[in-house]
Amino acid sequence: MTRPDRPIGRITDRAAGWSLLALGLAAGVVAPHPATTALWSAAARAFRRAGDEGMVQRLLSATKFGPRIARGLKRESVGTLYYGRAGLA
Repeated sequence: MTRPDRPIGRITDRAAGWSLLALGLAAGVVAPHPATTALWSAAARAFRRAGDEGMVQRLLSATKFGPRIARGLKRESVGTLYYGRAGLA
């Protein structure tokens, strides 16, 4: 989580979260769901770093993708996206 004395980090993390969320939405039109789920999990991580737990909870409450995003949040992240068994990695 970002330190409270660094507001620019929170803004950057929130912007990254919205960007990843929009990218996942756009990719959902042409890509299989593992790719969009990976992007939305990364967006949830960025929102969590920004301290926006409300947005994280909104993403997790999605009927179809919420449980998949929750699994993506539990996975260790080293700056890469996880595409599961879709063979995209």
